[in-house]
Amino acid sequence: MLQAKIIITDDSISELLVVCNDITDLKENERKLKYLSFKDELTDLYNRRYFTNELARLNSSREIPISIIVGDLDKLKFINDSYGHEIGDDYIKKAAELLSSCLRKSDIISRMGGDEFAILLPNTDLKTTQRIYNRIKDRFREEKLHNDIKMSISLGLAVKKDEATDLKEVYIEADHNMYQEKNRQY
Repeated sequence: MLQAKIIITDDSISELLVVCNDITDLKENERKLKYLSFKDELTDLYNRRYFTNELARLNSSREIPISIIVGDLDKLKFINDSYGHEIGDDYIKKAAELLSSCLRKSDIISRMGGDEFAILLPNTDLKTTQRIYNRIKDRFREEKLHNDIKMSISLGLAVKKDEATDLKEVYIEADHNMYQEKNRQY
C-alpha cells in the first residue's frame, strides 16, 4: 500500500511523505487459503466444492460432449476394520494416484468425500470415455496396496451430448451407473 502526503507552499513542494506497506505475505496467504478451500487434504485432489463449481461452469460451456466418470472404492470399510484407518487412508491415497495416472491434463478429478471420486472430461465422447474407464479398471486390477491388498473400484459413466442436457443430471446418471456396477459385483 502506498500513501503519500504532499505539502505545497508558494508553488513548490516543501514536504513529501510516502508510506509503503509490503502486502506480499497477505497475498500469499490469500492464495494459500483459496488453494486449500478447493483441495482435499488427504489426496491433494480437488474437493467437492471445486467439482461443484466446475460442474456449473462447464454446464453452460460449449465444450460438448462432456463426460463424467464417478468412482467408489470397494471394500474400504473392510480395510479400515481389518487393517486400521491409517491403511484405509493409504488405500484412498493410492486410489487417487491410480486415477490421476489414467487421466489427461484437461480432465478434472475430485475426491467427493470418503471413498468417492468424480472425474469431469470436457470435450470427450462416449468412445474416449469408455477407453479411460477401461484404463482405470485395468490399473486397479494390476495394483496392490502394501503388496497384499487388492485395489478395487466401482465406476459409472455418462455423457452430456447436447446443450439442453443439464450436467447435474449427467452426474446423477453416472452415479447411478456406478451403483449398478457395485451391486452387480457384491
